[in-house]
Amino acid sequence: MSASTTQFDLGRDRDLTGRTPHVWYRRLALAVMLAFVVAALFGLFGQSPQTRTASGEAASVAVKMPERVRGGLMWPTRIEIRARQNLSAPTVVLGSGFIRGMQLNSMVPAAVSESTRPPTSTDPAAVAFTYPSMKAGDVLTVYLQLQANPTNVGRQDGSVSVEAPGITPVRSPATLTVLP
Repeated sequence: MSASTTQFDLGRDRDLTGRTPHVWYRRLALAVMLAFVVAALFGLFGQSPQTRTASGEAASVAVKMPERVRGGLMWPTRIEIRARQNLSAPTVVLGSGFIRGMQLNSMVPAAVSESTRPPTSTDPAAVAFTYPSMKAGDVLTVYLQLQANPTNVGRQDGSVSVEAPGITPVRSPATLTVLP
């Protein structure tokens, strides 16, 4: 080793002589990183679920899901349908945000049939799950486990609708924001 690499200047290296502003730059950088950690602890970066409801003459729907999710992470959704009238073949229609840039890892209970709906001028593409008939007073709870793709960033249609033959659809509108 050369003498220049083993010698220390105590004034510069220990006492930071002439480098006083550098200490404050480091402290500021650490404070900014700490602010992100504290903000995440208070749930400012998503993942905390909210419940929203919608009602119609034939049914009501309650959807519990986060409004903001982070790319790459898994997140749950619970959809609860309460039949106020007899519903033949109730169909849960998920907005395009549930399928665009997302992975649907599991769904319980499984639907009797599944289909996709092509986009129209008024509605984006959607996916529909049909379940067995329900009698007035019945409750159907559907649990979804989803994952946001890491490259999926921005606002998505997170609406959920309940449809059945002969009834007016019940729609719970929502916007799902995917954070990087």
